Amino acid sequence: MIKAPISWLKDYVDIVWTPEQIAAGLTLRGLEVEAVIRTGAGWDKIVVGEVLSTDKHPNADRLGLVQITDGTRTYQVITGAMNLKAGDKCPLALPGARLIDGHKLHADGTLEGALERKRSELPYFTVKAGKMRGVESDAVACAELELGVSEEFDGIMVLDPSAPVGKSLEEVLGDVILDLDLSPNLGRALSIFGIAREIAAMTGQKVRFPKIEIVEDGDPVEGKISVRIDAPELCSRFSMMVIEDVKIGQSPAWMQYRLRATDQPVINNVVDVTNYVMLELGQPLHAYDYDDISGKQFIVRRAYPGEKMETIDHVERTFTPEVLLVTDAARSVGMAGVMGGADSEIKDTSVNIAMEGAHWDSFNVRATGRGYFAKVSEAAKRFERFVDPELTVLGVRRSIQLVQQLAGGRVAKGMIDEHPVKHPQRVVDLPISEIPRVLGIEIPKETIIEMLEQLEFVIEDKGDSLAVTVPTYRNDVTIKADLVEEVARMYGYDKIPEKRMSGELPVQTFNSVLAFEDKMRDTLTACGLSEIITYPLVNLADLEKLHAGGVSAENRWSDPAKLLKLANPLSSEHEYMRPTLLASTLTVLGENRRFVNRVAIFEIGRVYLVRENEPQPEERRTLSIAMSGERNPLSRFTAVKDTEKLDYFDLKGVLEAALTRLNLNGITFEPLSGAPVLHPGRAAAIYVTVKGEKKQIGILGELHPKVAMAFDLSEERVGVAELDIELMVELAQPVPYKTVTRMPMLSQDLAVIVEEDVPASRIEKLILETGGKLLASATLFDLYRGKPIPEGKKSLAYRLVFQPEERNLTDEEGNKLREKIEKRLTREVGATFRG
Repeated sequence: MIKAPISWLKDYVDIVWTPEQIAAGLTLRGLEVEAVIRTGAGWDKIVVGEVLSTDKHPNADRLGLVQITDGTRTYQVITGAMNLKAGDKCPLALPGARLIDGHKLHADGTLEGALERKRSELPYFTVKAGKMRGVESDAVACAELELGVSEEFDGIMVLDPSAPVGKSLEEVLGDVILDLDLSPNLGRALSIFGIAREIAAMTGQKVRFPKIEIVEDGDPVEGKISVRIDAPELCSRFSMMVIEDVKIGQSPAWMQYRLRATDQPVINNVVDVTNYVMLELGQPLHAYDYDDISGKQFIVRRAYPGEKMETIDHVERTFTPEVLLVTDAARSVGMAGVMGGADSEIKDTSVNIAMEGAHWDSFNVRATGRGYFAKVSEAAKRFERFVDPELTVLGVRRSIQLVQQLAGGRVAKGMIDEHPVKHPQRVVDLPISEIPRVLGIEIPKETIIEMLEQLEFVIEDKGDSLAVTVPTYRNDVTIKADLVEEVARMYGYDKIPEKRMSGELPVQTFNSVLAFEDKMRDTLTACGLSEIITYPLVNLADLEKLHAGGVSAENRWSDPAKLLKLANPLSSEHEYMRPTLLASTLTVLGENRRFVNRVAIFEIGRVYLVRENEPQPEERRTLSIAMSGERNPLSRFTAVKDTEKLDYFDLKGVLEAALTRLNLNGITFEPLSGAPVLHPGRAAAIYVTVKGEKKQIGILGELHPKVAMAFDLSEERVGVAELDIELMVELAQPVPYKTVTRMPMLSQDLAVIVEEDVPASRIEKLILETGGKLLASATLFDLYRGKPIPEGKKSLAYRLVFQPEERNLTDEEGNKLREKIEKRLTREVGATFRG
């Protein structure tokens, strides 16, 4: 969510605890620190070097020859990066140093996102002196990726000019970074200053902020720009300053390091300042090219129906009136709080800048951002969590101060600050008695006041209660319970003594559906499948992939108008309640199939179906299964060579075993048509017959080739199934009590030769019906084609087990039953028999 370097936090608060103590303290107080990252721990034999000269490699046009000193010796370095010049400071890796192998990552196509992996999973190389194209290279000038600082690999990392030559890079750049994962109500902590404020309160320190001094030597800003807010309900404040004659260039090394340490891109000094101040204060800013603003006027209004704008990601977007825009006199220049427009973005040729800081409605930003972007911007991430409306002025002034320092320029006198809607400070009454009532402990009133004042609340002591004025940045504090929580955070949850709950435990009622699902999980896991859990929200694009093989009236997901769409989706990826588990199951299968040679997965979850003339949807518990890849001889599937692939029959076997284990008797599989998601010749409906009534509980088959292609599984045979769990629970039979017979069983083998189109299930059904009560089971154990079996026929071998209950069964009686079975098979399916 946000990374906070300790070196940056030190600008605003004295760090008197160790990083680990700070991480534990913040986590205990609700700001979860996921990791404490130490940069520089592996930078052995890497020092600060100074470039003395650069030249071209005599034998290679694309290589450079650089002379770099560490203060005691000059090293000749060959590099493909051409961004160094004499006087630059850079990281110099001496022989023996270990660096991340960026060339291998680039060659493998895994450069993007490389640093999100564990360091032990990355490729490394050891620096050695040697020849390259006939010229000696003594060391390596490092790119940021090679050091693990960022994924930048296009050039050598240039250090701050003040870096001492020869100094260990760990001493110069080594840092400790806190990686925080914040809940949505902690927007106040989405900044370095916000985290510093929490650390100060936790450790009893005071926060400080650099003094903002700006030389305003230009003409009055009122003559240069005007602002009009037509939608004050969505924009309560809009602040702006203008700075002219700036020089666009690179940001200084210290700013680049801080941005990259917090996962922000480095672009140019002006854009970097906006990102820097956003991270520093939590106030997102936007810089416009002043010369591109028509009429020198900014208007905040709702979009016209069908209005279009190209955003800075160079995508043309069409808007509805729900979207709030920033426009000039001629066109739109930004999606308020979400993303700027391409026509007015800062370019290398920009000279005059208009700097905007605004307070946007969090609900509108959330709806716009999630509706138009799969991944929202860092600015939108903050606005949708609430940004202090008092920050707009401070943020704009701080950014102008930094731009003036880094890019020069003349600042127009004054600031435009349109503030149509004021945000009065809240005052919450906190009875002192509320603390022991909720927390169960007595805390002295003086201590409560001290803790709340440490959090910048203003307290008025009224005897038995406190009138607490809430800071404007604390939109999460609205009632007395919120203040009790603040007291508990500061006091320390770990200091509140444990107290066991009194009273009897409630009686747990048996839930047959959950018990059935647990048994199903155990059974499918025993069959070699892995359980997955996916979001119940899906996007229309994934559902439409299921239509690649065609659409039928039976497809529950075929008509978007009948899907349950969220009124306010989190993102475009999660717009609809899923009508089937297949889309998400196949997505997971495709993502995992790229890395392993076999995937067999299942999911148990709810699907959501629209009911006509009913306000509430139908929710049904459903099972989905997907299998693809090689058969594994170590699995519970058929033990054959690895080169053979899982197919329809593997899936059918798993379902037969699982359904039998779940006490679903009378299972039959019948050819299925009208299911375009499945292969037309390899699809079946699953039926269970109970008391003569046959009900369909699901479908199975191989995925239609076009559907497989849509899910990037075009070269695979994919077996899929979807079953109705609630119907299965209804049809499952109780296990009857049966006395174990003491009579010995009699087994005989029967090899049946039939035409190819006769299904094995029909033969098995005829055998069991004819064998009656004495025939305990008939198990297919062999399928054979070839000589001496006539062409167009197959041989199916069954093991018949006869089990009498009251007396021994003679061979003669067994043979008579066998003859009876053979006669019926001959009569019904034209069977012949092998000896």
